[in-house]
Amino acid sequence: MDLVAAITGGVSAGLLLLLLLTVSAYLLWAKRKRWRQKRKQEAILTMPVVPTRTSPIGLSTQTSRQSLRAIPFFLPPRFKSRPHVRLEEEEEDDEGERAEEHHGGPTRHPRQAHRGSLTVGTAFPLGCLRADLYHIPEEPGEWAPPSGGDVRLWFAVEYQQEREQLVVSLLRAANLPPRYHANATLARLQLLPDDRRHRQAKARGKGRDPKFNDSFVFQVSRSAVEECTLSLTLLSVDRLRKHQRIGRVLHPLRWPELRDGAGRVLWRDLEADTDQLYSKHGDIQVSLNYNAQLQRLTVVVLRARGLPIPPESGVSVQVCLQLHTQVVRTKRSALARGSEPTFNEKLTFKLLPQQLDDASLSLEVQRLNTSKPEGSLGLVVIGPFMYARGRELEHWTDMVSKPQELVRHWHGLGTGRTTQ
Repeated sequence: MDLVAAITGGVSAGLLLLLLLTVSAYLLWAKRKRWRQKRKQEAILTMPVVPTRTSPIGLSTQTSRQSLRAIPFFLPPRFKSRPHVRLEEEEEDDEGERAEEHHGGPTRHPRQAHRGSLTVGTAFPLGCLRADLYHIPEEPGEWAPPSGGDVRLWFAVEYQQEREQLVVSLLRAANLPPRYHANATLARLQLLPDDRRHRQAKARGKGRDPKFNDSFVFQVSRSAVEECTLSLTLLSVDRLRKHQRIGRVLHPLRWPELRDGAGRVLWRDLEADTDQLYSKHGDIQVSLNYNAQLQRLTVVVLRARGLPIPPESGVSVQVCLQLHTQVVRTKRSALARGSEPTFNEKLTFKLLPQQLDDASLSLEVQRLNTSKPEGSLGLVVIGPFMYARGRELEHWTDMVSKPQELVRHWHGLGTGRTTQ
């Protein structure tokens, strides 16, 4: 009997607990339902009334202290389409408006002068463009081609001092001779005198004015950039892939120009190879510079042309610094091959400022056989009035008077040998 009474009491207690939980859940659900209905009624009561006529909302500098519920909400106005107007009617309207302006009549607001297909009420038009915001500048006068028969080349030079990089942007060429219009145009860039590897770019089109729009990076230190010369050579390539040289530009690099005009577009006219006739023994191109503070004479042997040798023969240039008739120092360029070899060799000599009137340079082009001199092809002496005349004397004088430049000249080779 005790066991039955215990079981009956436990079942009764469980049923009572289940009943209490059910009642509590119902009361909670009813309370939440009433809360939702109250919020819904409040939202309906606070909904703003849309005015019949609205205007564009303008910006206000005054701050509002009202709550978020007090901020009115406006629907955007409807778009009104313009009635279709014929072209003749628009032209008549324009003529009438211009006549009113001419006679001092009423003028329209600048905002109303721009017409569009859609308008927002009577305010700003939609669907029109303002031409003054899309003005394209005219082509600057520096891009105009030369008036004569010279070939002009545009480029830009910038030196990034943090990375020690010289960035050269090759832009375009203009006024190519008619015989090159149907050919492809190549450009070779080289940093003289130490860089022996050239960079090459191909023009993106043919014709009279080919365009390149290419950039090249040269790794050069800050201390050496002022001693370099940028070489830009244009070549024409025909259908048989034969390269014909159009001309070249040599641009000495100077730090004030790199610093003040970084990225500025420069233009130079190409030096045609036919400007100077070949001499009997050939010609040699040399750049000279003298730094009085460092007591240093710099000789850059660039190239030679018209040498009377087979294309496979090797040549070298021997440069001697002489005081009176005594040879002080002798240096030799690297080996190059062909009748028009390119050396790009930089040679330096120690020379005191008081010795400038007594010194001279002797440059002898020698034919080599297994790196040994086989014979002299020609000689030129560059120096002051005591040792040289004509172009050789002019070259020496320009070198002394322009200490900040690498003075470049062509010289015809003559016969003779240096004193050893």
